[in-house]
Amino acid sequence: MLNKQAGKISWTDWTWNPITGCGYNCPYCYVKAMQRRFKQKKQAEFKPDYIHKMINSRKLKAGHKVFVGSSGDMWGDWVRDEWIDEVLQATKQRKDVIFQFLTKNPAEYQHWDLAIFENCWWGTSVDGLPFTQDNVLKLLQSVPSVFCLNFVSFEPLIKKPVITAEQMRQLDWIIIGADSTPGAVKPPDEWADELIALAHANDTPVWVKGNYKYKMVLQEWPGKKYIWWQK
Repeated sequence: MLNKQAGKISWTDWTWNPITGCGYNCPYCYVKAMQRRFKQKKQAEFKPDYIHKMINSRKLKAGHKVFVGSSGDMWGDWVRDEWIDEVLQATKQRKDVIFQFLTKNPAEYQHWDLAIFENCWWGTSVDGLPFTQDNVLKLLQSVPSVFCLNFVSFEPLIKKPVITAEQMRQLDWIIIGADSTPGAVKPPDEWADELIALAHANDTPVWVKGNYKYKMVLQEWPGKKYIWWQK
C-alpha cells in the first residue's frame, strides 16, 4: 500500500511500509500512537501483498520518490534478511521510481550489495539519542560512495548534532527537522545555522522541514547524483 505525502513529509511523494515494527522505543515516536489507534502489531511484520501493489501501482509516475519504512525500521536487527531482500528486489521492478531508505541502524547496509540497486537512496537518522551519535560514520563506512547516493536526516533534533567537515564533504544530502509531537520544544535556529553553513561550505545540499519553523525556506535536492538517477 502506498500513502500519498502531500506536504506531510515534504522530501518525498509517497510512503511505503512493506515491513513494519520497531524495537528502539524512541521517546518522540509517532508510530506508537498509530499502533494504539489502529491496533497495529509492535513486532516486525512483513506484508508481501504490499510488494505486488507497489510494483503494479498506476499512481506511481516516473521520477516519483518513495520513502520506504516510515512506520518502522526495516534495517533493524530484528528484521529477517529474506524480507529485506524481497523489498530490495522489488525496487528493480520500478526503475522509473526513486526509493529512499532511512534507518537508525546504518551498519546493516554493509551486508548488502547496494550498488546494484541504482534507483535507491541510502540514509540514516541522527537525532541526539546516544545510540545514533555515530550513525554518520557508520553510514559512510557501509554505503559505497561512488555508486550510491547517501543522506543523513537530522530529525528530530533533540540535541546539538556533532559532525565533522570531512564527514559532511562525503554526504550527498542532509535533512533537518524537529520533533512534531505535541508540546515538543523547538530546536534552536543556531543548530540549523551551523549544519547549513557546514553543508554549504562542503557543497552538500540541505532540506529543512517546515516543522523546524526555521527563519527561511531551504529545500535543496541532491545534485549530480540525483540528476544521474533521473536519466
